[in-house]
Amino acid sequence: MSKDADRLLKQGISQYQAEDFDAAQQSWQAALALYQAAGNYKRSGAALGNLGAVCEALDDVSGAIAYYLQHLEIARAIADPQGEGNALENLANASLKLDRSESAIAYLQERLALAQSLNDPFAQGKTLASLRSIYGFLGDREQAQRCFEQQWEIAIAFLVPTRTTNFLENAQQLGLNPLEDFAGADLEGVNLHYADLSFANLQQTNLAGADLTLADLNHAQLQKANLSGASLSNANLRDADLSSANLNHADLRTILPRANLSQACLVGANLCSAYLQRVNLTQANLTNTNLAGADLTDANLSEAQLIGTQLKGVTLSGAKVENTRFQDNPDLSEATKQELIARGAIVE
Repeated sequence: MSKDADRLLKQGISQYQAEDFDAAQQSWQAALALYQAAGNYKRSGAALGNLGAVCEALDDVSGAIAYYLQHLEIARAIADPQGEGNALENLANASLKLDRSESAIAYLQERLALAQSLNDPFAQGKTLASLRSIYGFLGDREQAQRCFEQQWEIAIAFLVPTRTTNFLENAQQLGLNPLEDFAGADLEGVNLHYADLSFANLQQTNLAGADLTLADLNHAQLQKANLSGASLSNANLRDADLSSANLNHADLRTILPRANLSQACLVGANLCSAYLQRVNLTQANLTNTNLAGADLTDANLSEAQLIGTQLKGVTLSGAKVENTRFQDNPDLSEATKQELIARGAIVE
């Protein structure tokens, strides 16, 4: 009997995936009857969950809720936390389809309590993300912010200390959106090697000592971010906004065309052979920075400080150097110094 029920359950899944919803419903109803006759409560719960899903596909949301409630009752009776969690999530989603936001919130609060009792950080994060979305839709910013803060508490406790190589993936599993939710976060020392953070909002984010080698940060917003000691070797920083960022002793041997580094602090940073065409370094602090072999063609260095900066082999063709301060730069020839002075630089 169980084998026949299992076959019908799998058959229904294939039919559902082929969008033959009526046939899937019949298969799962038959499977449910067999499971119930055999006293197999756990598999009965699975069949009930599937029947709820097919009812939703057939636009019978009320019918779906009835099945999900039966699944929830069975899961609790047999102490099946996974089934209970699935049923609560399904009930919340179905309630939203009927514009029953309060019911959805109640089910999700139960789901959150269950995840907390099981010490399941991913289920907690995912549930908090769903609650945050509903509160945001309802205009309850305070509750939405509270959910967001709880998500980050979980992320900091669970992800940051381990320096996991799957930080971005795990953060997404916690319901966090890397393009929006990392702004202002404390991500010191995290491993973001090869991470796709293009167009991400990382303003005022603490990324000190982070591994961002080969990361895609094109058009990323990194204003006032702390990247001191961070490794950005071979990262893509095209058109990134790093204005007023702390890049002290960072490894920036990479490509930064058109990046905004105005008022950035780059003391001791390594930009050896970096591609810096048309970069904005207005009022940047480049004290003791390694710019050897860097391409600064058409860059804006107005009012920047280049004290003790390594400039061997640097390209400054077309660069704006008005009121740029050059001091203790032994790599500059006398001819180059005179040329820079003629272009408005201050050479000491």
